[in-house]
Amino acid sequence: MQNRYAADIGDFGKFHLLRTLFNHNSYKLKQIWYMYPDESHNSDGMYINYFDKVKDIDIDLENSFKKLVSGQRSVKALENLNLLPNCEYFSKYVNKNGKDRLDFRKEWFLEALRFSKDADFIFVDPDNGIATKIKKEEKDIELLTFDSFSKKVKAGKYIFFDEIEQLYNVGRSVVVYHHLNRSMPHDNQIKIIKEKLENRFFKVIAIKHKPYSPRVYFFILKDKYIHYFSKNALEKFHKNFSHHWQIFL
Repeated sequence: MQNRYAADIGDFGKFHLLRTLFNHNSYKLKQIWYMYPDESHNSDGMYINYFDKVKDIDIDLENSFKKLVSGQRSVKALENLNLLPNCEYFSKYVNKNGKDRLDFRKEWFLEALRFSKDADFIFVDPDNGIATKIKKEEKDIELLTFDSFSKKVKAGKYIFFDEIEQLYNVGRSVVVYHHLNRSMPHDNQIKIIKEKLENRFFKVIAIKHKPYSPRVYFFILKDKYIHYFSKNALEKFHKNFSHHWQIFL
């Protein structure tokens, strides 16, 4: 996550989803931003003229975001909106002085792990999502571990498979943001990654946010009770907002 993305169309979808599912006290939600220094080489984060497309979906969210995009956009300002009263945030930067070093990353992650204990849902928001390697000839996607950290360009923009495993072990479930790319059809990417995650974890549900640049959220679920709640809640959410969302069970 970068400050320049605060309250863009991706954030609207994210908070719309989380508010619909978790805007109550039944489950403890903790969010790890995977904060990354702002970049200036492209216009990412400029999708802020989207409010006509989301009108009346969540009026409180809409009004809060309109105020935010007209001022100084930042993750801290986003947190201060108190859009998820039952959520705690971990917003330390994932690298040091803009440089990705594995020793620093491991220390940072241990702190994030301690923060995440006792959560029912741990939501992680890395800039680009899960660290992967596309294998075009095999039409496959490899999920990368810390063994590939030094080779991954801008490693701070990704969550590695080791981290997903450890977060899964301390919480009841992990929700991972992942930005889809142009390497293969988006639905194919989702199905391949979902299958890889299902080979390791109890249950996985994916839901894609379709507007503008599509992204997906993987719900990695640890027990049958959390799975029952998540499946029912996501199916209802998808039914109500299918013009913007697509579910993969």
